[in-house]
Amino acid sequence: MSLVQYLVGFMLKHGGCTERDIERLSKIGLCVHPVTLHRKLKEWQHILDTCVIEARDSWSNGAHTTYQIIGDNWDKDLLPSYRTSDRRTMSLHLFNIYAILDRVTFAPENFERFHDQIDVATFIPSEEEQNQLSKELCFIISTSIIENHPQMNRVLKQAYPKHLEHQFSTFAGQKTTQYPLGLRDCNEIKTQDVIQLLKDLSKRYVPCKDDSIVEPVFFGGDRLTDERIQSAQEAMKNADTPLERLEGFVSKIEDFNRLMNFLEAIHKLTYNTQSGPDRCTVYYFRNVLNMRNVKGKVCNSFRAYKMLYYVILDAVCLLMFLTIMNVETIEEQLPLPENFAELTDSETVAWIDSVSLKILRKWFFEGKDDVFKDLREVISNPNHPDNYWISNLQADGRLKCHYCENTYKFSNTLQYHEKKIHNVTIEKSKPKEKKEDKDEVYDYILMLFRLTVLLKNLDSGIDMGDGERVVRSAKYELPIYNQTNKVKYMIGSIHLTALTSGILPQHQRDRLVANRFVNVQGGKNNNISLDEYLEMLNRDSKVVATGHQTKESILQNSKDYPHLVDIKNHFEDINGIRKRKGFHHLPSYRSDVLKVLTDLTEQGVLKQTSDRKLQCKVLNPNRDVFSSAYKGLGTLIHRHRPYTPFRRLRDPHV
Repeated sequence: MSLVQYLVGFMLKHGGCTERDIERLSKIGLCVHPVTLHRKLKEWQHILDTCVIEARDSWSNGAHTTYQIIGDNWDKDLLPSYRTSDRRTMSLHLFNIYAILDRVTFAPENFERFHDQIDVATFIPSEEEQNQLSKELCFIISTSIIENHPQMNRVLKQAYPKHLEHQFSTFAGQKTTQYPLGLRDCNEIKTQDVIQLLKDLSKRYVPCKDDSIVEPVFFGGDRLTDERIQSAQEAMKNADTPLERLEGFVSKIEDFNRLMNFLEAIHKLTYNTQSGPDRCTVYYFRNVLNMRNVKGKVCNSFRAYKMLYYVILDAVCLLMFLTIMNVETIEEQLPLPENFAELTDSETVAWIDSVSLKILRKWFFEGKDDVFKDLREVISNPNHPDNYWISNLQADGRLKCHYCENTYKFSNTLQYHEKKIHNVTIEKSKPKEKKEDKDEVYDYILMLFRLTVLLKNLDSGIDMGDGERVVRSAKYELPIYNQTNKVKYMIGSIHLTALTSGILPQHQRDRLVANRFVNVQGGKNNNISLDEYLEMLNRDSKVVATGHQTKESILQNSKDYPHLVDIKNHFEDINGIRKRKGFHHLPSYRSDVLKVLTDLTEQGVLKQTSDRKLQCKVLNPNRDVFSSAYKGLGTLIHRHRPYTPFRRLRDPHV
């Protein structure tokens, strides 16, 4: 049979064409027979994970070829051909798995962990980390100014770098290699299913030598996957060997879901549909810009919400730049330094970065060197009322009474004892009194600026493959998750910080940080997070699965889906078919920024005016958003701080 006939058959199969129709077309020579298609696809099934098995064997024998596994739920509703009382829509829950070869490999020097117990202050950004943040935010603000200010665009667009150099920049542009491992009959909500899945994967993909684990494999996913793997390990903790205890995998949270949930937390603090009459609020700008796709939950319109916040951020950065330069409008000529045209590229870059640093110092740090100082002091102070019940935590994990020698296993028991025996009542710390004459609009804009620029820092870190920046971002997200009661992702931030701060050996920690991304097309700024890549693959495989309407047929043919998707992609490349562009390539982006800038300028949002209020009482603008996030944070860190890479479940005593 000719190649064209095979390609036509594969395209029909990809599109969900029935086998009977493919057979009809094969009779007139347009394509191959469906049996021939099945035979060819079956020949290819065994090669799906051949390279992964080879990598596992070489890893077991001491080579530095390492990989990680990424998994996510694969949900699909199967509609009956005709509906009756016993033939209803069936909700199918499977699990899709891919293996990703590590771009950056590290030789194992030793397997000793650095710290058995991590200090509470480690989970809050240090002053040194904030200095590093300043450099990263300078790059973001400078890029924003250059992209949206006409004069800066003309003189600096070619000179300013598109990529912020980091430790792994040399690897960021390399394409990654990934292999599909197929769909598994596993509902990740059920711990028993996850246990069976991990047992099967351990036998096949965990590098072992003499029945002992050479090194655990990272297993990435969203927060639910991370949590279920730990629950499965907890359920098997009494097994005899590490392999039976499922310690061949170290679960980790991936970055796309972190990005989405961080935006949800920001949305919770800054967005409300009752704030339409208040000029310069996010919902007001949503209406002004007619972004009708910004609606409902953030998880259902993530890119639309993200675009709205980025438009406002760019406008705020422009306004701050104009204020620093003492210019009223964007049309006015900027007072550039003397002999600016004669400066070298590096000197012009240094100049715009110095202006961005002034913006940060004035409106992000507000003249402070450490904006997390107050928060760090509260959670590190055992005498603070919020930390009273865990201040006497003993080395054996028991809690000692403050007035006698009794020790207790649970904090609730200690509270009952001190209240009953010693008449102790600890009053909750009261929030600071609100100033009656404060400028709520100014506070709102600064809070919005701080949170959104941190979101963009995480987003650009993913694009550039900067693992250190992405991991460090978890420390900035933690107080915001605590303030917005996003407990699951607060736990995820604590675990991610712990994994990179001492409970993993150094080479495993470096692997975790450096290999958090997939790069399909090459280029230093074209990285995507592992879970986002898997979401894209899930979407493609569901298109192919439309021809199968039972669970058995989907599982039976699931190993054909990656081949059919690859053939479709190659066919599009051969024919020069362009992929459809998403709505995020908006030609009106710059004009939207200018509209927002005009409103911000008219309202004078960067000029503090006493007693300027927002009409919407639901919003509670607080520009010192980090210092006010201390409530219960110390206890939660103590409760969820892990001591081992496996079974990272909460401490029930705290």
